[in-house]
Amino acid sequence: MNVKTEKRCGCRDPETKKKYPRGGCPRIEDRGHGTWAWRIWVPSELVPLVGKKEISGSGCRTKRDAEKAADEAVGNIRAGQQHVGRLTVGQYLDEWLEGKRRLRPSARRTYESHLRVHLKPWLGKVPLVGLRADHIDKAFRQIEAAGASKPQPTGPATIERIRDTLRNALNDAVDRRLIPFNPVRGVELPEYSQPEIEPWEAHEVGTFLDEASTDRLAAMWELIGLHGVRRGEACGASWPGLDTERSVLTIGQQITESGGQHGVWAPKTRSGRRKVDLDSTTLGSLLAHRIAQDSERDDIGPAWDNGTLPNEHGEPVHLEGLIFTRPDGQYLRPGYVSARMQVIARRAGLLGAVRAAAQAEARTLAVGVRQRDIDPRGTWTLYVDRVPVGEVTVTGVTRLRGNGALLDLAVPLAGDVPARAELGRGLLSRRRLHDLRHSSASIQLSEGIDLALVSKRLGHSSPAITGALYAHLLRPAGQRAAETVAKAVPRSARSGHPLGTDAVLGSGDASPRQSGEANLLVESGGRGIRTHDEVAPIAVFKTAAIGH
Repeated sequence: MNVKTEKRCGCRDPETKKKYPRGGCPRIEDRGHGTWAWRIWVPSELVPLVGKKEISGSGCRTKRDAEKAADEAVGNIRAGQQHVGRLTVGQYLDEWLEGKRRLRPSARRTYESHLRVHLKPWLGKVPLVGLRADHIDKAFRQIEAAGASKPQPTGPATIERIRDTLRNALNDAVDRRLIPFNPVRGVELPEYSQPEIEPWEAHEVGTFLDEASTDRLAAMWELIGLHGVRRGEACGASWPGLDTERSVLTIGQQITESGGQHGVWAPKTRSGRRKVDLDSTTLGSLLAHRIAQDSERDDIGPAWDNGTLPNEHGEPVHLEGLIFTRPDGQYLRPGYVSARMQVIARRAGLLGAVRAAAQAEARTLAVGVRQRDIDPRGTWTLYVDRVPVGEVTVTGVTRLRGNGALLDLAVPLAGDVPARAELGRGLLSRRRLHDLRHSSASIQLSEGIDLALVSKRLGHSSPAITGALYAHLLRPAGQRAAETVAKAVPRSARSGHPLGTDAVLGSGDASPRQSGEANLLVESGGRGIRTHDEVAPIAVFKTAAIGH
């Protein structure tokens, strides 16, 4: 590396009042006058690592000090070069994850799984500076092949998330000048489209809330099902955040759960810290819940305590004034809330999913039933892909180890039953608690509530996120919007569509104009609408005349 040292000063020419050019001061050679500076020209092959073509320093008292500082900088560059040259992808990924100090527990757990299970086994020994797109492409083929033999294959959604993790890690490597570009950009994965959200229908939400009305957490189910509050946000909701006069609940924190560890964090996004307007029924349920909680607190006495949890910075936070707690006052685990929702859903009419495929003429059926207080005897509807295909009558039950039961059938099965078919009595929905939140969003959108307002109520970072998640639910609302706009614009009264005029139809006085209707003759073959008499219509639609 080319290194240069030089002496500098800030003296000015007494005549021009300008600073002397570098080295031009008459006293520059005087001992003790000015300071020493150094400059290093970085070789082109090391510029991506250093990030600059040259580095420099100044303020040294002597030339020896300047040379020492320059030598130290050269040593750091060469040490970094040697470190990067020896650094493998596996070592870098470990360093990268360790440096991510502000990750949420769930995100850290996901990243750690992606690195340990998928990326390091196939890419861990590859030198970071030698990583190419073909290495990554081969690794993803191996990940997919290895996952195919597992009970739960590694699907395209998981593959895409693993690719996102690697891309984020290597983007940071580019920012740190460890590599010149991100090789993930040259990798193509099989096309994957996010599956559409399938929320509960409004009547299913009603059935669930009716069954949950006597539950100790009835008010929580209304917050989630009607107002789209997240599970962790409901667990973290506090009485100081409830404004009973304005009927508003402020969401300011959430209880998190990841790998059995709990914490109290700020909401998921900045927009997650929000005020949620409540209906009178939900407000009444919250006030009733407060009375019941006050009674529980009186029974417990001084031992009533919400508990202490770490925040996102690892600092302990003592919880106070939580709306939803255990009977002893401790905070609710989000996992318990999901399990409790499963109980209510089954009581409302959903027994469970078939655990293993059953062949025709079978007299038993294995299903997943978690709660021991559900009696499955009786007649149930059998659903395949959420479509009813018949009924089965259960006469007896044998509890299996774990979460399951073996049902004895009064009549042998008439046909084969695939695994994951469902037995129910009316409530057929995805049994995820988060789908109650999706249901709230879908109901709001189907009722014509503005997308921006729905996004704000849900705590999304932008309406674009809401629109992307629920685009398929906006189509009916879009059609209603089109009709509303058309009706709002005043038009002169007309008896028919321009396509139905005498000039186009070539008819006489008996044209559709006189009857107030237009007959549209639709021809198949994708050639559009044909209105002349020679076309043999495939279908005839009578439409009310515009303006009537």
